[in-house]
Amino acid sequence: MKLLFPLPSIESPFRIGDRVKVDIFTLYKKPPYETIEGTVYQVRVDFPLLSTTKSDFSFECTEIKFRYGIQPDTKLFPKMKEVENELYDVPAEYLSEIE
Repeated sequence: MKLLFPLPSIESPFRIGDRVKVDIFTLYKKPPYETIEGTVYQVRVDFPLLSTTKSDFSFECTEIKFRYGIQPDTKLFPKMKEVENELYDVPAEYLSEIE
């Protein structure tokens, strides 16, 4: 198996300590809010799980998906105290910058 990384680096759109807006409406069945604000406390790479039975298999990785742990702002969104531990693995597409 051969993994190819053609780019010298891939940067996460959000960093530890960034304040972000989280679209939780699609994350929960009955969310207490549609969106909330919080702080990024963890960044994780969601690398693809690969396996092969071919001796000459190669895979070029040009894009990596990031996932984030978010600490919700429970002062602005008090109902998030009940579910704050569930925001440890949020995909990047649910986050946006706070304007």
